[in-house]
Amino acid sequence: MTETVLDARARGARRLENKIAIVTGGGQGHGRATARRMAQEGASVMIADRYRPGAERTCNELRDFGVDAEFFIADLSSSETAQDLMEAAIERFRRIDILVNNVGGAIRGGKVLWEQTPEDLMANIQNNLLTCLWCCKAVMPALIAQRSGAIVNFGSHAVRGTLRMGYAAAKGGVMAITTSLALEAAPYGVRVNCVVPHTSERDAGDVLISRTGDAVQSTTARVPQWDDPHLSPIPLARPGRPEEIAAAVTFLASDDASFTTGEILCVGGGAWCRL
Repeated sequence: MTETVLDARARGARRLENKIAIVTGGGQGHGRATARRMAQEGASVMIADRYRPGAERTCNELRDFGVDAEFFIADLSSSETAQDLMEAAIERFRRIDILVNNVGGAIRGGKVLWEQTPEDLMANIQNNLLTCLWCCKAVMPALIAQRSGAIVNFGSHAVRGTLRMGYAAAKGGVMAITTSLALEAAPYGVRVNCVVPHTSERDAGDVLISRTGDAVQSTTARVPQWDDPHLSPIPLARPGRPEEIAAAVTFLASDDASFTTGEILCVGGGAWCRL
């Protein structure tokens, strides 16, 4: 089956023509939507994910659209695997222009800090903070050498919520990585920004793996509770769509944002979450 449109919201835009993008966690959810939007706008894409079926699905969707796409299977919570990803992308595509640090997600929330186990807290740090930190560190030498590039990290409104302390701490760290690295990278022409989604719905069949690594099959669409009292209120009174988040990520990765760096862009229906 040949794809005719990956993301209709692009409306013909080709802002990423001839760009090479890496999207971590690209097998489902926001990562999959971002890969599809970037491919729609002309990028070649490396899909990084720890779950092969998801990575292959997204990669095949892009290839069916005529995009030069590849996938890389690994858990990116170690510096070694992050380095392997960058080397694989350069070997395959000869350069890297965009890194999207999307991989992550809250693990076993629902408890106040003093009731959470050290193991669950550390799992959130490894899954969210370290994946971003190691990938940023691994990609910077390549971006410095070419004196250009864009990194887009994923934050979370959980930093102003409750019952997900490990996740909130990790995402607060991601936002700090963004603002600090933006200053360090600016002299080399490299931009670093952060998109902060709120709760988002999922189409049936999108989610293939849980945040703890277990295979699942979402046979029904997921419509989360947008007015959850443990999250920031959403003035637009609805959950977001992955494609809406992908549009913001693609803007920050494109030359339309060529004078934008160190920004924390809240994409939460009016919810505000800057630290």
